[in-house]
Amino acid sequence: MTTLKKTRGKYLLVLLAMCGLVSSSLGIMTNAGGIFFSPIAAELGQPTASVNLTLTISNLAFAVAGIFSARWVKPKNFHPAVIAFSLLFAGSTALLSVCRSMTSLYIVNAVRGFAAGLIGNVLVTSVIGRWFLSDTGFITSLALGSSGLVGALFNPVLEAVIRSAGWRTAYLAAAGIILVLNLPAMLFPISFLPEDSAMEPLGSTEAREDGSRKRESCNGSPPGLVILIMTVVTFSLISLVTSVPQLFKPIAETYGLAETGILMMSVVLAANTAGKFLLGLMTDRIGVRLSFLIYGLIITAGIILLLLVRISGFLLLSAAMIGLCYSLPTVAAVMICRELFSPDQYSAIYPKINLGVSIANALGYPLLGLFFDRTGKYDGALIMIIAVILLSIIGVFMIYRLVSHTRETNHAD
Repeated sequence: MTTLKKTRGKYLLVLLAMCGLVSSSLGIMTNAGGIFFSPIAAELGQPTASVNLTLTISNLAFAVAGIFSARWVKPKNFHPAVIAFSLLFAGSTALLSVCRSMTSLYIVNAVRGFAAGLIGNVLVTSVIGRWFLSDTGFITSLALGSSGLVGALFNPVLEAVIRSAGWRTAYLAAAGIILVLNLPAMLFPISFLPEDSAMEPLGSTEAREDGSRKRESCNGSPPGLVILIMTVVTFSLISLVTSVPQLFKPIAETYGLAETGILMMSVVLAANTAGKFLLGLMTDRIGVRLSFLIYGLIITAGIILLLLVRISGFLLLSAAMIGLCYSLPTVAAVMICRELFSPDQYSAIYPKINLGVSIANALGYPLLGLFFDRTGKYDGALIMIIAVILLSIIGVFMIYRLVSHTRETNHAD
């Protein structure tokens, strides 16, 4: 019994460490990034748009770093690399407190984002995929969903520090929080591969046999170019939907319901976190492909509701439905890649998806804004988003078909 408890405890330590890495990068760097914009702009006398660019730079650097993560953070150097990049991430965050110009803020944010990306969601989901072979949807959603909880917890804390001591001190506080969140990964005796800790992946026999068949059918070769392009495009498209919540306030104002628009943003934040946990549970029960379809249809219904109904209660309901969109380019993308590809293929394809999603996130809101600039309303933008969702659903089913055809061809050979 004691040995069993210790064994289970080791898997829990791995999960806790991975939650910490994701929470520090997405929860602190990304989700809490916006609270620094106004005070920095006020002190440096810069337009808010110029300061907003700091987060765009760090997010893009974060996504680019994911491509290098599999090459630089390997089983043999896993622990030293996590420590080194965690310190670089926290150190560059602290360095932001002494920046005196926009140029220095841009450079340091690029370094900060790159360091975070090396130990961010690409690495975390790769480790989880090797340590856990069953209930991976729920476990993945726990790790990725923890960033939303951490952001909700520490946003008010950092805002309070900004009000009382200024944004420079708040960056020092953020650096300290990052170190605390990354301590489990830095201090716990965990490894990239369970066998390096003299353990086996946690999961059922069926899940292990399925993983073995997948590796054999894929032969560890890189995904075909068509499959790669289709996968990146599909999840980049669905990521455009995450720009819709930014339209809630202006849309509600055009309906004469400005206060409802503010409440809709709060509903979206709750739906973001809850939606990831729910999607993780659904993928373990009914499969990720069907879960993607259900989520896509719910989000589509929410957008139609937003278009047609101008009553506060229904607008809040539409916000909850649309808030599920954050789960698709994150949890669903991870689970689909993990289901279709071998671990080596996953390391090759998921970082590219992550980069495509990040670029789409950066372009989404300006793209939707063009519709308003040309027509004076957001109806065209919302109709375009409905088309994007439907195309993404079709894309997912086409990816499955292409991968299935590739496997059959490889098996025949």
